[in-house]
Amino acid sequence: MSSEFTLAAVGDVVLTRSWTRDEGTDPRFLEVVDLLAGADLAFANLESPVSRTGYSRDKMVTLRTDPELVDDLKGMHFDVFSVANNHTLDYGEDSLMATLEVLESNGLRAVGAGKDLDDALSPAIVEANGARVAFFACSCLLPLGSSAGVARPGLAPLRVHTSFEVDPYMEMEEPGHAPAVHTQPDAADLARICERIAAVRDSVDFVAVSVHMGFGVGEEVAGYQQLVAHAFIDAGADVVFGNHAHVVQGIETYRGRAILYSPSNFVAQQPREGQPKEILELYAKMSDDSYLAFLDVAPGGTYRMRVVPTVSNDNGLPVQATGEVFDRIASRLTRLSALLNTSIEVDGSDITIGFGR
Repeated sequence: MSSEFTLAAVGDVVLTRSWTRDEGTDPRFLEVVDLLAGADLAFANLESPVSRTGYSRDKMVTLRTDPELVDDLKGMHFDVFSVANNHTLDYGEDSLMATLEVLESNGLRAVGAGKDLDDALSPAIVEANGARVAFFACSCLLPLGSSAGVARPGLAPLRVHTSFEVDPYMEMEEPGHAPAVHTQPDAADLARICERIAAVRDSVDFVAVSVHMGFGVGEEVAGYQQLVAHAFIDAGADVVFGNHAHVVQGIETYRGRAILYSPSNFVAQQPREGQPKEILELYAKMSDDSYLAFLDVAPGGTYRMRVVPTVSNDNGLPVQATGEVFDRIASRLTRLSALLNTSIEVDGSDITIGFGR
């Protein structure tokens, strides 16, 4: 790679209303769109199928985006979407395949799901200012029947095993004390993805891996998450994009590479009308705060990362955070990243983190 490029990345996108046909679109959101347009590549996790087909699964929350809104997705200047998440199959396999078709036919690359396991595990390779960039995606959140198989459509799976450790002495003195929870990625699933990363490493200039993981809200990072992210970088990934948590979580540096545990919601238009109380209470726990990450990649693959804090407006669209909201997001990101032995530099309105091999 002989030239530089900029990769922009955000968290979850749940788009259910058009902004391109709205004459009253918030100009502050258009400023965020302009930031994405300025990058050579832009990536997001698309948190809903883009389809009218299929029937809703028996789940607590099902989401979908009308195909008529594909122009709104394109209008945000995204190039690559992960579709490896716990909502892509909310309306079944036919809806998944329709989603892949409508995205690809509109020039939007989709990664992390496919007609079978091999297809779901395959990377999307795109060019950015002369550089070849490979994107992989997988999901640790796997509703029943959502994993791709040898001859079954679905998601690129990374299963997680959970065990519980009971402290007998604590139980003697405090009966009912909650056991410790331990999580471990499935060895075969992890090895399969790492082999794919290693296989493409020498034929591209940069490798990005998206993984849907963690808890929906809160600050805690489950034990398996760091194991997975480190394994991907050990296999040859240059950056790991975590998503699913609807809150801002920390950034970690590992071997000169970045792990973004959660940039939070980028577009948050989950339908609320007619939803039961339990769903509304769940949505109320989600944060309006988020951020965009910009990786300025130099020849050779080293990079610096800039962070732009955003907050959702009344229409669930991101606008740049200022004042107390900016300070709140910057403070949270700094504090949580410090727990991961990573230093975030805040200088006025600039938030940066540097990397080297």
